[in-house]
Amino acid sequence: MCGIAGSISRQPMKKQYGNALRSILHRGPDAQGDYETTLHNRNIWLGHTRLSILDLSSAGAQPMHSRSKRWTVVFNGEIYNHLKLRKEIDCEFRGHSDTESLVETIDRWGIERTLPKLNGMYAFAALDHHKKRLYLVRDPYGIKPLYYALRADTFLFGSEMRVLRSLGFPAELDENALQTFLTLRYTPSPQTLLKGIHRLEPGHMMIVDLESMRQMRKSYSLPQKSRFIGMQSVATRCYQNELQKAVKRQLLSDVPVGILLSGGIDSALIAAMAKELGHPLTGFTVGFGAAHRECEIGDAEHTAQILGIPHRSIIVDPQKLWDSLPQIVSTVEEPLGTTSIMPMWYLVQRAREEVTVVLTGQGSDEPWGGYRRYQQERLRSYIPENVWGSLRHLPTSERLPTFLKRGLKSIPIRNTIIRLLQTYTLFDLEERRMLTGDTSSGEAQERIAYWLAWQSQEGLSITERQLRIDARMNLSDDLLLYGDKISMAFSLEARVPMLDIELMEFVESLPLDYKIRLGKGKIVHKEMAESYLPREIVHRKKKGFQVPFGDWCRGIWKDRVRDILFDPQGIHLLYLDRKGLEKIWAEHQRSDRGRSLFSLLMFALWCRQYLSATTSDSLAP
Repeated sequence: MCGIAGSISRQPMKKQYGNALRSILHRGPDAQGDYETTLHNRNIWLGHTRLSILDLSSAGAQPMHSRSKRWTVVFNGEIYNHLKLRKEIDCEFRGHSDTESLVETIDRWGIERTLPKLNGMYAFAALDHHKKRLYLVRDPYGIKPLYYALRADTFLFGSEMRVLRSLGFPAELDENALQTFLTLRYTPSPQTLLKGIHRLEPGHMMIVDLESMRQMRKSYSLPQKSRFIGMQSVATRCYQNELQKAVKRQLLSDVPVGILLSGGIDSALIAAMAKELGHPLTGFTVGFGAAHRECEIGDAEHTAQILGIPHRSIIVDPQKLWDSLPQIVSTVEEPLGTTSIMPMWYLVQRAREEVTVVLTGQGSDEPWGGYRRYQQERLRSYIPENVWGSLRHLPTSERLPTFLKRGLKSIPIRNTIIRLLQTYTLFDLEERRMLTGDTSSGEAQERIAYWLAWQSQEGLSITERQLRIDARMNLSDDLLLYGDKISMAFSLEARVPMLDIELMEFVESLPLDYKIRLGKGKIVHKEMAESYLPREIVHRKKKGFQVPFGDWCRGIWKDRVRDILFDPQGIHLLYLDRKGLEKIWAEHQRSDRGRSLFSLLMFALWCRQYLSATTSDSLAP
């Protein structure tokens, strides 16, 4: 796990290179390195900061050149099957790092043939000295982020947006992206809230021709087309085998490994399998104390006791969470409407005191249908078409849960893209008009349409398509994005076994009824877990790593949040209408608009940090 940076420019920007590496030193405190060359009269610079996980020796240092000298790579992530790849290319290696496996595999097979063979989480840049091209690549589920920008004939890229800003790129709000954010509570790739700065989509690569500076972006990750045709009992046994192999692959490390242990099924299952493989992992849990229904410490302690594994916990109070917000906003770099980023900040700090790598249970809800929104689409499939229209006129109370109101509004919509958009919507069309004077959903509708078209496969239900969209859109650019940024802020590598590429190929091949039915989700997943865990854990009510933000906004945080949202000097008020904010604030005092308010709070804090600083409009060397 590391940080990468780079630039292609007419003139060297040597003064900024050091700043760029220092800006991501937290991602790689063990070593730093860079490489500079000239191709087609353009200066190419590649930088790297290293967190040593595999091959702690200098043989794993980057940037790394292939033995033939044709390729130079800077790499962030882990290739879990790299030892298998080594056997296939039969090369004389200098060390045992996965970076060396990657660069030599690319040298032997080329980029196009190598990418489908990789199983891992990664973002990397590969410079082809012969064809004079630079390739940027992001893994199929977007576990590792990768940003890029082009300005004034200068191309920049990095693991975090701060790299591009340290190389001189200005911070300017993209107001179309703001509409996307208000619609979805995050901005899907390739869009970010900063104009001109883009995030590479999951499973995509970008090719930059060094002579013309022409950029071509394309998907290299193909949708799963094979279909599992066995009985459910057979699927359960096969799934067990595939998850066992995934966990074993992701235990590979030359440094200590732990697990972020929630009170739910997913991390408990991974911990049980790791112990079965001879790796009893220490579990780490964060909570707010037993007085809060959202606290998972008691449930996690129970799980750890049953599994017989060491367990550590940390309790955070509202004051500590409030104090951390500015740092969190700075670290994540993009406002997100997900309250779990706050306890995550303290959880990874506690884990880093003992380990350098953690496994997490993230990533199972999307492919297995673990969220309530999937039930809406399944329910719709049972409702006769002539009934849909009548549902449009059902009254909805302000006091109804937000998810239920969204569901009732979405079911009657015939157009698939618009219906899914309504399912995901945080602020609806009228609320966006109220907040910005613009009803546009930004690029939200376009991104849903893109991932629907990417599947281009007959025979898939809308629910199956939605599962695949969510695994590559909101998962990668919301939950995994903050997971990467916050864990790496403390030089901790977070791995996601549930998104192991070979495992996901199997899961996405399963019939929908093996995943979700009316009133049930994660069917085979839970059925298999019962062979490792007591039913009370497998079927324990999901708490979802939530924070009681809504309650606090009507109580102990009420004045603080209000002071930020309605600060007359707040830069966010240049983009959001005060009366619109007041209406949503008033609604929350009567019902629950906690997620909406948290998104607005994060945007206000983000504006304060990212749009108030004076930035240069040039990329002067």
